[in-house]
Amino acid sequence: MGRKPTEFNAFDVELPKEPFDPKPYRLHVRKYPGIASGLGAEYFYREDQRSPLTYYHLRCPAAGDTVLVGATDARAIQARTIDNYVKERTRGFAVQLILEGRGVKAYFEPKYPFLKVRLGVGAKVRDLTEYVTRDPDITVSVSKAGDLVVVHGPNKERVGTLAFRLYKKMTPILMPYTGKGAHFAFHPVKRKPMRKK
Repeated sequence: MGRKPTEFNAFDVELPKEPFDPKPYRLHVRKYPGIASGLGAEYFYREDQRSPLTYYHLRCPAAGDTVLVGATDARAIQARTIDNYVKERTRGFAVQLILEGRGVKAYFEPKYPFLKVRLGVGAKVRDLTEYVTRDPDITVSVSKAGDLVVVHGPNKERVGTLAFRLYKKMTPILMPYTGKGAHFAFHPVKRKPMRKK
């Protein structure tokens, strides 16, 4: 018969765990531009953190302004809050709206900010100038072919709000069936499956 295992999982839901080892954990560190220091101690040293952050601000003339953020959990140092804060103050945010379908096109007439959209061959032209001029810090650009609309601005919330409003205006009623109209880049719309005869 041979040797039988003494530990089995028939009655106990969890097998016995390894004994707790209280040795110091490995500290993970990530480098950010000096702009990240604007979050301040209120963010980096806040209470109720699962893995507390350590924060070092290096002001070196040779290497430049650098912030080092460390934590025992590797995921804690890659927080979206830090990333969004740096992006808002350096490059901003952009959203792409892709226009698909026959006769679907966006263009400026005669020039920026007079945005017009046609949602099909026989469809009426919609004037979306009101949305383009609503926020002065956000720019809307259109590709030469008229099938790509890019909304760019400083803040994720403001860019997302304007992009969603444009998306709603650029989407016809039967869009889920035909695939016509606008959809966000990397988020293709689900189409109704074609029935085979």
